[in-house]
Amino acid sequence: MRSYRQFCPAARALDIVGERWTLLVVRDLLHGPKRYTDLQAGLPGVGPNVLAARLRSLEQAGLVEKKRLPPPAASTVYSLTELGEGLRPVVASLFEWGLQLLDAPSKHDAVKASYWLPALEAAAQPDALGPDVDDQYEFRVGGEVVAAAVRGGELRTWDGPAERPDVVVTTDHETFAGLGRATVLPADAIAAGRLRVEGDPQAAARCAALFGVREAAASGSGGAAA
Repeated sequence: MRSYRQFCPAARALDIVGERWTLLVVRDLLHGPKRYTDLQAGLPGVGPNVLAARLRSLEQAGLVEKKRLPPPAASTVYSLTELGEGLRPVVASLFEWGLQLLDAPSKHDAVKASYWLPALEAAAQPDALGPDVDDQYEFRVGGEVVAAAVRGGELRTWDGPAERPDVVVTTDHETFAGLGRATVLPADAIAAGRLRVEGDPQAAARCAALFGVREAAASGSGGAAA
């Protein structure tokens, strides 16, 4: 592991997570343990030797641990330690800042809905809904599905469909990014056929409030099915 050799917290942190691919490995592990093959699938372009090296470095630094799941799974997974979990607000801040840099994906970009999970967490304001809300929201972005649930003032996100979605939002990656940056209005996206909101209108309004897209509550009737 190369080092900046500076007695500085930022430099010491970058000694561990500053190499290419490392923070993206952390990004993917923030949403639960993953097998090596899961990580490789989520990181198109990473070579197997590079991924293995990054995982070893993270293990040695105490950010990642390797576990063997009991039968019937009986597979090895990687998960973040408590120290690794401490990078959650760092990744969330990078997403919030990076939203300013996104417009449309290029033809060379890998595009996955799961990449947006930290952005959802960064944008969420569960305190805005109150402790009695128990909702699940499903986001179908570019043909893939991610979900979020809020219960008792706590937010949970995951890769895959919701068990019992109160609201289903269907859109493309470019529109989703625009909504996150507030450069695309939900009403305009609905009118253009680039956004569809289906489900309970009240839950749709709560979803909008949760992610700070309050205008969507007023426009939801244009693309929502009760």
